Amino acid sequence: MTSRRRVGLPPGFNLAGAARHTLWRNVFHLVGGYKVRGSAPYEAMVIVANHSSHADTPALIAAFPAPYKPVVVAAEDYWFEKTWMRVGLKLAIGAVPVHRKGGGYSGLVDGAQTVLGAGSSLLVFPEGTRSPDGRLGELRSGALRIAREFDVPVLPVAIVGTHDLLPKGGGLHPGPVEVRLGHPIQPEDLVDDDMSPVVHQLEALLAEGPATASVSRTWRVLYRAMDGKAGMAGAAAWGFAEAVSWPVTMEMYLAVVAVANPRRILPAAAWLTAGSVAGVLVTSELTRRGLRPPAPLTTSTMRDAAAQHMAAGARGVWKQAANGVPVKLYAAAAGDAGIPRIPLAVHTAGARGARAVAMGAAIGGAAVVGHPVLRRFYVPYLGVLGVTYAAGLALVIRSWRRRASG
Repeated sequence: MTSRRRVGLPPGFNLAGAARHTLWRNVFHLVGGYKVRGSAPYEAMVIVANHSSHADTPALIAAFPAPYKPVVVAAEDYWFEKTWMRVGLKLAIGAVPVHRKGGGYSGLVDGAQTVLGAGSSLLVFPEGTRSPDGRLGELRSGALRIAREFDVPVLPVAIVGTHDLLPKGGGLHPGPVEVRLGHPIQPEDLVDDDMSPVVHQLEALLAEGPATASVSRTWRVLYRAMDGKAGMAGAAAWGFAEAVSWPVTMEMYLAVVAVANPRRILPAAAWLTAGSVAGVLVTSELTRRGLRPPAPLTTSTMRDAAAQHMAAGARGVWKQAANGVPVKLYAAAAGDAGIPRIPLAVHTAGARGARAVAMGAAIGGAAVVGHPVLRRFYVPYLGVLGVTYAAGLALVIRSWRRRASG
């Protein structure tokens, strides 16, 4: 009887593993969508998967969060022979080199000791080579022997969609990928070299059908909100808040929330305008009574410009559309100037409405074109949008501060 080899504790969070996990998830989302179904125990395992594409290993790395740190072993005399291949493989998938020696199993054991000994999970493709037609081939039993020798579970995992995405001998064809996790098989339940429990799970998982395109949860929530009253109420509230104190422009509501549902962008623009008109009237009235709402991220030069424009009457609010001065300052200036409410409401509705519709049309057009990607890639989109907006706002504020010293 073979004695149990050393198995380490799970390594916990790993920066390199987290980077690879995030990278490959985003790559798969970008080229067609990505889903993971099922869950796995947090312990060192032998992960056994079908193999039909060079995209299989990245798909598995993307399926497991960084603490699992799944690792594949690769033949040193082929994959690690050239420097560029060695560096690329290490950075992209964190592969561990093994000597093939005289037989494949002895090299696999050495690699398994490196991987499982560190508490990570070992990725094994028991077919030994990529399937030319995407069908499950004959499975070799080395993975079971490793599981028994190291006393760790075997986790069958089906990878669906990679054969269509990047087939053996073919080019890239964008499409969805799904990773379906089976149920762990404990080492004491493995009988000799009988691969049938693994085969049954893989065949059942593969038989569940083709991969389907993934959809961002954030996108799904916002799409539903925009399709009902909540999205329009949110638009009105955003427009109102911006005209009182909120430092983020109403166009950002269209770009952050409404863009999830392009056909609802123009109705949202109308509700933003209504909310903005109400907010301007409230801010103007508060200012008349000596109550000034907070106006964060503004400068004295902005307030001076708004006061100068509103000195000419309610039509001065039209100047706000293109100069970067927040509308709340124009509302306060209207209160200081004693501008009547009805002309102020009419001109605000015209100026704010024209701006909202123009921006809504532009954002809506871009949303229609980018909708297939946004559905899968919404959170990264929001991250880029937030950074871009913050940078643009900082430039606007800096420009107005320079005018004060100029």
